[in-house]
Amino acid sequence: MKYSYFQLTFGQDEAYLEPGKSYARLQRNGYDAIELTPPKGRYGKGVSLERFVSDHTRLSREHNLEISCLNDCWGEAWDPFSPDYKTLTGRTGARLAIDETNATVDMAAELGAKFVTVAVAIHEDITRDSVAGAVEVAVESLQAMCRHAAEKDIRLVFEATNHLEMGKFVNTVANHKRLIGRTGCANLGIQLDWFHAGFEELNCFEAIYEAQPLLWHLHFRDTNSLTPGYGNTDFKAVMRALIRFGYTGYCTIESAPMVPDVETAVSDGITYLKYCERIARMQLSPDFPNGYTL
Repeated sequence: MKYSYFQLTFGQDEAYLEPGKSYARLQRNGYDAIELTPPKGRYGKGVSLERFVSDHTRLSREHNLEISCLNDCWGEAWDPFSPDYKTLTGRTGARLAIDETNATVDMAAELGAKFVTVAVAIHEDITRDSVAGAVEVAVESLQAMCRHAAEKDIRLVFEATNHLEMGKFVNTVANHKRLIGRTGCANLGIQLDWFHAGFEELNCFEAIYEAQPLLWHLHFRDTNSLTPGYGNTDFKAVMRALIRFGYTGYCTIESAPMVPDVETAVSDGITYLKYCERIARMQLSPDFPNGYTL
């Protein structure tokens, strides 16, 4: 497995004003990559996109860390009262979302990132009467994003979010897969987040099974949104399923808040997941549990 960390959880000051701290911390703890959020909307602390690209190009090289993904949540996506609110389900907000994603795709290409996350945001509650129209807008929007991403050789990953955050709209892996199928786009896959999955999925094996062959990216946080191991997600079962299905993407930790502190959470996260991976590989060995390969 390759391990990454979602940098914005370290706080906006560090993410944009002192990003070198993040790289040094992740390198020190044995991570392979870092996931970034571009300085847009509420985020950024006044840092220009040009400086952001320059800083992370240099830091990635200096610390030998890949940039696993760009995830910007469309800047103002979490503020529905903003005039710049971006959605997948309303035409005005969708036009803003397409422009935002396309700009992030361009930045990902400059930084050498492989993936850009597509958020799920709705402009109003989805009902049985409105869902068909919402799906139509979402499909057209995703197709437009994918056309631009294909030109840059970038893959988009679509994250299923729980119904308490983004309403009842394609909250499950199964529905994300159905929506992706309607787009007909070969460069659109699934990003599974174990915090959201804990709300919506029947169990982790079925979620990973259902996502095949489109499971391209993963966010690891526990049932309480903390570092893996601090809640009750069965991450050994997660690892067994990933190994069985040959997952080769990034395992990106996204813990919020950083309990008990940043340094401990970062260290415990990768230590615990690597432990779960090691146990999972042993459990799947033909020698387990009696020590004899038949």
